[in-house]
Amino acid sequence: MDKKNKRNKPYLLAVIGAGEGGRPILHKAQELCYIRTIAFGQEGSLAKDLADDFVICDINDVDHIVALCKEREVDGVIGTSESTTEQTAIIAHRLGLLGNSVSDGFGARNKYEMRKRIAAAGCVLQPHFELYKPGKEYAYPVVVKAVDSCGKRGVSIVRNRGELLDAVTYAAEFSTGGTVLVEEYLAGGKEYSIECLIGSGCCEIVQYTEKESSGPPHFVEIAHHQPADISDENKKKIDEIVPRILSTLGIRCGLAHLELKVIDNEVYFIEVGARGGGDHIADTLTVGSTDFDLFKAAIESCLGLYKHQEIHTVAHTGIYFHCSQNRYLAPLFEAAKTAEWCISNTITSELFEEVESNVGTARSGYIIYRSDHKITNKDA
Repeated sequence: MDKKNKRNKPYLLAVIGAGEGGRPILHKAQELCYIRTIAFGQEGSLAKDLADDFVICDINDVDHIVALCKEREVDGVIGTSESTTEQTAIIAHRLGLLGNSVSDGFGARNKYEMRKRIAAAGCVLQPHFELYKPGKEYAYPVVVKAVDSCGKRGVSIVRNRGELLDAVTYAAEFSTGGTVLVEEYLAGGKEYSIECLIGSGCCEIVQYTEKESSGPPHFVEIAHHQPADISDENKKKIDEIVPRILSTLGIRCGLAHLELKVIDNEVYFIEVGARGGGDHIADTLTVGSTDFDLFKAAIESCLGLYKHQEIHTVAHTGIYFHCSQNRYLAPLFEAAKTAEWCISNTITSELFEEVESNVGTARSGYIIYRSDHKITNKDA
């Protein structure tokens, strides 16, 4: 049914940020005849031409955006990236529209506040954590990270006191205000991300992503695969934990990308973003591996239109980054040049670059696959 006909005019959606993360949202909105968009962002925003109306402004100027949204009588607000999640929640709250909670402060950006809330709720295991204090002695090894960065920027493992100061200095470069978090190092296990859609009282676990990490010192994510190879027992545990985590952090509208680690069948909370997963997890892998229209659902959740749907895995998808940690996959990267399973290939150099964050892996190039099985070196 065409929702436009229910009210005789399109819904107006405010899109906060029109960079790369805005592309799939604005593309999807263009396909939906009952949606019009007004996007806010910088003059050179990559996705600005996809919006019905584009306003040049600082996305941190919440007062200005709220005033314009009131004037235009917008019906919903959606963010597009990690850097817009908090502003989006505040704008929605001030407009009286659906959004993530800010009544006790935004809980899905600051990793320290996030961990405090999870600790108080007691709904899942997590590493011991505290803010860095000069002169403090720690039980090494520890992980040092920026308190509000993303994409593994500013993350290091510290094995002794001599390495601590360099790690803190590195983390502070990527942290607002220079605040640094120190966490217990969780050795072993496997890393997963859970791709979620929340709206109209529903919490949909859309897909489970298996992550490949470079490990210490910077824990760069060098590959992702869907669906994850995970036992039914652990999947059941995750299914029970995820809604409690999201509720605890006030995430109740739109997309969420939740990172967990499973060690000896115990589930540990790592962090969450109130957004779709980066590294093309949301816009390509999840869209390709399921029969779920992810970005349509995200738009409708912010407008109060979303209804529960059954979601099925229909294919295997994954991404491999062309970085030094994946040099052993050289035959696979070569095969990808002509393979039918390769749906995207951005590699322009034979050089396997050394990378320290997920931002670096994106620059190094990658291949994305879609197939009836997980693609590995055997497919070369």
